[in-house]
Amino acid sequence: MKILQITLDTKGGMIHYVSQLSNALALNNDVSVIIPIGAEADLFNSSVKIVPLHTGNIIRNFIINTLIVTRMVQFYKTIQRIHPDIIHLQLCNPWICLFLPILRNYKIVTTIHDVEPHIGSREVDQKIARDAHIKFSDCIIVHGNKAKSILEKKAINKKVYSVPHGDYSFFTKITRDDYHEEEGTILFFGRIVEYKGLKYLIQAAPKIFESIRNIKIIIAGSGSLDEYKDTINSPHFEIYNNFIHDNDVGKYFQRASVVVLPYIECTQTGVIPIAYAFKKPVVVTNVGSIPEVVDDGITGYIVPPKDPNSLAEAIIKILGNENLRKKMGENAYKKMNEELSWDSIAKKTIKIYEEILEPKNENN
Repeated sequence: MKILQITLDTKGGMIHYVSQLSNALALNNDVSVIIPIGAEADLFNSSVKIVPLHTGNIIRNFIINTLIVTRMVQFYKTIQRIHPDIIHLQLCNPWICLFLPILRNYKIVTTIHDVEPHIGSREVDQKIARDAHIKFSDCIIVHGNKAKSILEKKAINKKVYSVPHGDYSFFTKITRDDYHEEEGTILFFGRIVEYKGLKYLIQAAPKIFESIRNIKIIIAGSGSLDEYKDTINSPHFEIYNNFIHDNDVGKYFQRASVVVLPYIECTQTGVIPIAYAFKKPVVVTNVGSIPEVVDDGITGYIVPPKDPNSLAEAIIKILGNENLRKKMGENAYKKMNEELSWDSIAKKTIKIYEEILEPKNENN
C-alpha cells in the first residue's frame, strides 16, 4: 500500500507521533511523509521517504507560502507525483484546507488529536479547519472512545475510529547514565498553558510538603510562569522554563518518582506514554479520553479536575509507598507494551485504510 502522511509541525509531540507511526507503517508498506523544511527528520527510519517542503505551519509561513504560489504548486505536484493510495493528515491545519477541495480524487484520513480547541487557544480558525477536514476526509481517527463519541456528533455520516496514542519508548534510547530516580520528585512536563492546569498542582503543593519531607517539584516546559513566580520561588521547586529538546526529555523522566498531569481539559496526551516508557506512575485528571489509558490504582490515579486536595492525596499515596510506586511503574510499562505498541497501532491503522479503499457494493 502506498501511504502519504502529512504533518506541518517541525518539532515536539506531533513530529514524534508522525515519525513513530510512519516507521511502524513502513515495515510492510510504501510510506512517504511531507514535513516542513527544518523539521526533525532524524526521527524517521531510513525506510520512510521524507519530503521536506515549504508549508504553512505557522502564521508567518502560512502567509508567505500562500503568496508564493510556486510553493503551493510544488506541494500539490508532490502529492501527484507520489500518487498515494491513502493520504493521512495529522492535525487540522488551515493551510491544508486550501488543498482539500482539489484532493478529492484521493482517499483521505485525518487524525484529529484535539476534538475541541484548547482553552486559551485561537478557536475560530481551529474550528473552521476541523470542520473542513471532517467534510473532505473519508474517515476520521481520534484517540479514545470519549473523543469518538464527541466527534461523531459533529461528523455526521462520517466513520470515526478510535485508535490509541502510541508509545514514546524511543525516548528511553536517549538517556544518560548519570541520571536516576530521585526520591520524592514530582514531574510536570510540557508547555505551560492554561488547559494543563499547573496552578492546581502548585495549589496542592503545601499539603504534599506537609505530609512528606524532601519533596521536589520539577516544572519543565516553555510558557509564562509569571502568575506563579512568587509561589515557585522556593527550594521545593526546580524550574526549566524553556522548550525541552528531545535529547533532554529522558533525564526529567529518569529523575521523576511520579508524573502529574493536572489538566482541566484535553483529548489525549503524549506525556503519559513517555511516563510509561520510563516505568513511572501517573496522576491524571478525569478529562477527555485520558482516563482510558490510565488504570486507576494500577498504573496511577485518576482524580477530578480543578481539585488540589484530591490531587495532593493521590500524589501522597504514591510517594508515601515505595512498593506501590514501583509496582505501578511496572504495570505502566507492561500496559504500554501490550496496548500502546506502534506495531499494534499500525495494524489497526492499516485495517482502517483497507476499509475505506474497499469498493462499495452498489447493491447495499
